[in-house]
Amino acid sequence: MTPGSALVSGFVSGFVRELLRGLAQIMLQPAPLVGALFFAGFLLNSSLLSLLALLGCGVATVMARICGCDVAERQAGLYGFNGALVGLTLGYFYQASILIWVLVILGGMASTLVMREMLRRHLRPLTFPFILVSWLIMSLLWLGGWSESTVGIEVNPDQIRVLDGLLRAFGQVMFQENLVTGAVFLGAIILTNRVAGFFALLGAGLSVAVVSIASLTDLGEIFPVEAVNLGLFGYNAVLCGIVFAGWSLKNLGAALLAIVLSILFVRLFQLVALPALTFPFVLASWLVFWLQAKSGTYKPRRGKN
Repeated sequence: MTPGSALVSGFVSGFVRELLRGLAQIMLQPAPLVGALFFAGFLLNSSLLSLLALLGCGVATVMARICGCDVAERQAGLYGFNGALVGLTLGYFYQASILIWVLVILGGMASTLVMREMLRRHLRPLTFPFILVSWLIMSLLWLGGWSESTVGIEVNPDQIRVLDGLLRAFGQVMFQENLVTGAVFLGAIILTNRVAGFFALLGAGLSVAVVSIASLTDLGEIFPVEAVNLGLFGYNAVLCGIVFAGWSLKNLGAALLAIVLSILFVRLFQLVALPALTFPFVLASWLVFWLQAKSGTYKPRRGKN
């Protein structure tokens, strides 16, 4: 192998690893294997969403290189995942068109700029850059008369299906309603991080349990069964479980509080008919971080999303 080809090969392999870590960081995992399994899960459900996720992740990663973002943060995938989520969001909510592909590119670039500024200020961005950019794009499309075209799957609106709710909670983190895809996502996390897998399952399970209990009381109408079977109460709870995962009582308490808050925030967004995306997870996590800081138990870790 010539020096030139070796250089190209090294660049390509390094970039691919950054892309895979970017996909993995959607669920706060740094392993390229997790990213590869996530992408396989995308393909099982939708080739279009797979391509849009890859495009958004790639554009955001390239933008991080152009902007001279911290190398360690970039290589850890901390810039790619928000761009991937922008691509998944636009591909899920809107009919594919040239405009949507262009907006995925612009949104991926914008998410990197927001992420860079938040990391520079030593904040915990989580998925907020993606949320901010997606809300802005969706608002502009709404003002331009561009209607959403999502056609969701039909589920049982009367009876809670526990397995469906659990697996779709994992899939819906990335707008995937396929049960097998959700199982792949869960398996990918457990394969590389059993603690995170346990707490993610805790979040999904608690979301199903809360709605199950509510359905037996006068609160049943507040938490629609159809939504839990679609995983709509669970995906933010899954992320809350992962971000606070750990084998101490403090970790467990923080995770449980964040999970419950996220479920309540999801319902609030449903009541006002606004796209929650992963903001319930972000808001619940920020509130718990704030409570930890007030009590002296929170220590910011630079470079973690």
